[in-house]
Amino acid sequence: MLAKKDHRDIFKILLRPGDRLFLVPVPEAITARPHELAKIAWEVCPELSDCNTYPDLSLALEETFASSKGNLVILCGSLYLIGYFLKFANGY
Repeated sequence: MLAKKDHRDIFKILLRPGDRLFLVPVPEAITARPHELAKIAWEVCPELSDCNTYPDLSLALEETFASSKGNLVILCGSLYLIGYFLKFANGY
């Protein structure tokens, strides 16, 4: 998530008990620190199933899909992160 966003309010809207959260920095942007976001996420939704931080998107995606057990995976965050994912997925 970008540093300038209201992280707490965003987490209140998105997170639900039992959710698994995989946090990464946004490449080439002024980003919030994933470890700080994890603290906020646990405060907002202490019933999270899991909340992990990763240094980059590729490691987070590997872990996410390896442990998803067929569950729905949602990639959300800044448009910068989604754009980076699309480049990564298309091999650029």
